[in-house]
Amino acid sequence: MALLELDKLTIRFGGLTAVEGVDCAVDAGQIFSIIGPNGAGKTTVFNAITGIYEPTSGSITFHGRPLERPYSWRVVVACMAIGLLTGLSAALLSVDVNALWRATIKRNYAGPGDTFSYAAAWHDAWNYWNGRVALEAVRGNRWAVRTADARRTLGYGATRAEAETLAAQQEKLVEAAAAGVIATKQGDRWIIPAPDGDDPLATFDNEQDAQAQLDKYRSIARDSATRRRDAWIALVAGIAIGAAGAWAVWNRARRTPEVISRSGIARTFQNIRLFQNMTVEGNVLTAMDRQITGGVLRMALRTPAIRQQEQAARRKAAGLLDFVALANRSGMLAKNLPYGDQRRLEIARALATEPQLILLDEPAAGMNPTESVELNGLIERIRAQGVTVLLIEHHMKVVMGISNHIAVLEYGRKIAEGTPDEVRRNPKVIAAYLGSEEVE
Repeated sequence: MALLELDKLTIRFGGLTAVEGVDCAVDAGQIFSIIGPNGAGKTTVFNAITGIYEPTSGSITFHGRPLERPYSWRVVVACMAIGLLTGLSAALLSVDVNALWRATIKRNYAGPGDTFSYAAAWHDAWNYWNGRVALEAVRGNRWAVRTADARRTLGYGATRAEAETLAAQQEKLVEAAAAGVIATKQGDRWIIPAPDGDDPLATFDNEQDAQAQLDKYRSIARDSATRRRDAWIALVAGIAIGAAGAWAVWNRARRTPEVISRSGIARTFQNIRLFQNMTVEGNVLTAMDRQITGGVLRMALRTPAIRQQEQAARRKAAGLLDFVALANRSGMLAKNLPYGDQRRLEIARALATEPQLILLDEPAAGMNPTESVELNGLIERIRAQGVTVLLIEHHMKVVMGISNHIAVLEYGRKIAEGTPDEVRRNPKVIAAYLGSEEVE
């Protein structure tokens, strides 16, 4: 089984197809090179492998498994929790948070010295949800009977008992209006009948007053029903949108560079991306960050275990710098290194992540012939340590001198693959690099 396998890899940017249907299989222990003219899509393939680009179609597998974070029940639970929180927030906003505050918190807290009752607040919140009327203490030691949202006053009682009696009557009127009762004439007066046929709920001198009261109670019932309907819609929509959004974000994060690096793949870049104002040693140590474990608290306290891990990391960094012939420059700022040394430092930083596969993007670019020969030796030593190498390079002497297998791209498509000798003699490769002459 191949260490890394690309199966019909395709990457599109809008209407531009950068890579189309590329198949490659990199075996463990190989130095596998990808070559081709400028714009052939080589770096785009690297970016897809390392999670910078999301493939449009096709697959990338490493050790026979997709290069992505696996699904788990924790992900489902987290997405549902985010959806539930989003739904509850949307429901609160839909019922008018300001009115809910007035109906629950403000109603139960008169000011300094007053004892706030959480039980009363929850009771009023339940009343607010169900559209029931509520009692509220007002000046003059009286009690007001108000709608659940505290926007309408329905009457006053001199005592709490009197107010509770009035509240019960008002709730019956709201329920009757919601049930669709109509004002009827009884003798010379107009009444609002009870839905169950009991005594009239209210009597009036004329039809206009009776109808006006019914319209008021219908409005109260309608507002309550609308509030509950909007809250349910907001809750369900919020749960769906929140859960779907969390899932979409997590799904995209399944192939981030961090996930790829933890899988055992490291890379260098065509344009050097060092931390220029950090030391040479510091650049290598940054790649070992996840290897120092212990949590924020133990790191802040610098416990003996943390200090031991840091010392081990420094010894490992020194070994890597010696491996790339930069041991005597560990204290220099990265920006002060010659160009060739910066290239080797970037390789050392990639090796610090302990990869099984390292991707080198034009490591010989800008190097003189002597440095290129030294680079060949470095790549061979990397392979000798059990690290597979996937290489992009325009320097053909480097490619042909160290590669076990070569794939050639042109305009995003693979046009040839094989050993260096096979690729060197392939007519399509020759035409891609040197052009072809058409004779009419």
